[in-house]
Amino acid sequence: MDDNDWGTHIRPVRAGGAAEAIARRLSELIGARMLVAGDRFPSEKALAEMFGVAPMTVRHSMAVLRSEGLVETRRGYKGGTYVTGDVLNRVKELVGLHPYTVAEIEELTAWRQAISGEASARAARRSDADAHARLRELSDRTHELLSEADAYRTADAAFHLCIAEMSGSRRLLEAEQGIQDELTRLLATHPGAAEARSTPGELHDPLTRAIVEGNEARAREEFRIHAQATADMCLIFTSEGEG
Repeated sequence: MDDNDWGTHIRPVRAGGAAEAIARRLSELIGARMLVAGDRFPSEKALAEMFGVAPMTVRHSMAVLRSEGLVETRRGYKGGTYVTGDVLNRVKELVGLHPYTVAEIEELTAWRQAISGEASARAARRSDADAHARLRELSDRTHELLSEADAYRTADAAFHLCIAEMSGSRRLLEAEQGIQDELTRLLATHPGAAEARSTPGELHDPLTRAIVEGNEARAREEFRIHAQATADMCLIFTSEGEG
């Protein structure tokens, strides 16, 4: 994520539980693939100003992320705090401690259909030619990366975040970031390879066409189909019940 983007995705937090809220927010940006392995965080002072808290609060937040193995602090000339190089493996380990249940997958799918479906409809109504070109580019990128799980997840998240941004709603964009974080965690333990990703990947094309054509109802429906395909793909490998 570029330095200029940080202020766009961070807002002040309330004093009570601020350190935990900041840790959750930064972890979400990692899960949403807006921050990837090797990305450097701004200084603690800069982050403190963005969140409207004392630097010590940010220091506590970073300690939480370090304890989870999501970030590392380096000393020396290029010192600072970075997203760890094996961050997706660490996410997989964390999710493995509490695997997703059938009920959780179904709830996540309902959340996606409500939030991302509405974002898709709004994007169809509000977006312009430049945004359409960007969306097509991101859709094509997901097809190119089907054989590379980590890179595909990053491209897929970028595609859906682009739609949320096209919706013109900051609330929908922030909600989509949370959704992509959840998807990264869910898919981190998914055993399927390129074949398992290909079905939802193919569904980017009809969703993209509906948005470009300005068809709100069709965009919402194509996203519903897309989200359900992803859920069905995951449920095949989820054998335990809802308890």
